[in-house]
Amino acid sequence: MEGVEMPVRRLPAYLCLATVVVFLLIRAPLAAAWGPEGHAIIALIAETNMSSAALRKSKIILRGASLEDVASWPDEVVSLLPQTAPWHYIDIPLHDSTINFRTECRNGDCVLVKTDQFLAVLKDPNSRRSQKALALKFVVHFIGDLHQPLHCENNDDAGGNKREVVFEGHPDRLHWVWDTGLLQEINPNPQQLAAELERRITRQERTAWEKGSIEDWVMESHRLDQKIVYPDLGTRTPATIDSAYRRAADPVIERQLEKAGVRLGWLLNSDLN
Repeated sequence: MEGVEMPVRRLPAYLCLATVVVFLLIRAPLAAAWGPEGHAIIALIAETNMSSAALRKSKIILRGASLEDVASWPDEVVSLLPQTAPWHYIDIPLHDSTINFRTECRNGDCVLVKTDQFLAVLKDPNSRRSQKALALKFVVHFIGDLHQPLHCENNDDAGGNKREVVFEGHPDRLHWVWDTGLLQEINPNPQQLAAELERRITRQERTAWEKGSIEDWVMESHRLDQKIVYPDLGTRTPATIDSAYRRAADPVIERQLEKAGVRLGWLLNSDLN
């Protein structure tokens, strides 16, 4: 970390957004569902890994809504709350192996620090229900975001949003391909895919995935950028997302969804009890 203290557990004035956010929580439409599908899958897996007490508490906080119902809410309101846009990612230079919080998470505005701060709100017995509702929606979403590799890198292409590719014969952007395109090819039905992925997870995998910190999980995603996401594209621009790339990427996407769901459920079992 290059001697920079990580700014965690310190809640800034953004929680004073509560008045505006309470209105948005009521008025903002909730999507049915990485894209909405990925976030829904993670929420569904998380709920199967939550205790009955944690599930009950989440329902109370969200006034009856499920984690799947709210999983994409932070994306839906980012145009109304533009200050939250940098909270969804962290720009770690692609070839780096550590995080420089001074340059890559200025003022704590990145997915790693914001996730930790919102978890602190959930744990705090003095937080109001409206604050906990806001925190829970962001935690559900951000745990998903930080498991999408392109939310944890900086290759001078805006997280893949400026990297041109050809997908299914059409021009597209690398970020969308990882967020949604490849996932929809695996299975366009979030409920079916969540159930399939959940069945594959072993007890040993759950135990292993529940270890480490949020920073560890961010760096795990970052290493996937270094090993899979970018090397397998080759040097051609635009790169073609071919069958070989799909064979490498699809298992990564499935495993990241599984890990995110298990880890989200594990965190909520602790922080909602």
